[in-house]
Amino acid sequence: MTPVHVAPTGDYLTTEEVACHIRGTSQHVRQLIKSGRLAAIDIAKSGDGRPRFRIAKSELDRFLREAAVAPATSEEVA
Repeated sequence: MTPVHVAPTGDYLTTEEVACHIRGTSQHVRQLIKSGRLAAIDIAKSGDGRPRFRIAKSELDRFLREAAVAPATSEEVA
């Protein structure tokens, strides 16, 4: 029987799904991964060309929390 390679499901998202969440592109998500700002796993076979990243939902939540901009205080506005 031939083994079937299946991408993680459930708590893992594709670069396209993450891009939809952040209203960006999958290319931008891959840049975030390569820069180390967003952790991911690569499920591609080694040496098989382009990586196939999966991002844990908890990692996306962490990234969004850290990227959040706090509202300015009244002293900062003045």
